[in-house]
Amino acid sequence: MKKFKKVLLVDDDDIVNSINSVIIKHARFADEVESINNVQHAIDFLNRTKNSSDRPEVIFLDLNMPDQDGWDFMEEYEKLEMNGQTKVIMLTSSISTKDEERASSSKQIAAFVSKPLSPELLENIYEEYLGEN
Repeated sequence: MKKFKKVLLVDDDDIVNSINSVIIKHARFADEVESINNVQHAIDFLNRTKNSSDRPEVIFLDLNMPDQDGWDFMEEYEKLEMNGQTKVIMLTSSISTKDEERASSSKQIAAFVSKPLSPELLENIYEEYLGEN
């Protein structure tokens, strides 16, 4: 499995972000993990890094967050015009088929997967959605 330079976690739950960060690092999925717990801060971070080597290659995005949710993030993300430089994985507890259908119809979302993150799930995500074609 390829190791990514940087992964961004966007989830309002700091404990989930901490656990996912440990899992990602332990699985050697990424060298660095940036955790941000709200949509606006994540968009600001991407604006600052979109044209730099500090830009994340993969974003794990929670769907259900207060104030602004994952769909609000995607609306702002699409305005950044990152042209597929970063792959968005929607990592969510949502069981709504409407959410899954909406995610699968988005060209910007590489995958819609259910929490919790695990080393096995990381491997599956890489093989199915992020690996070289």
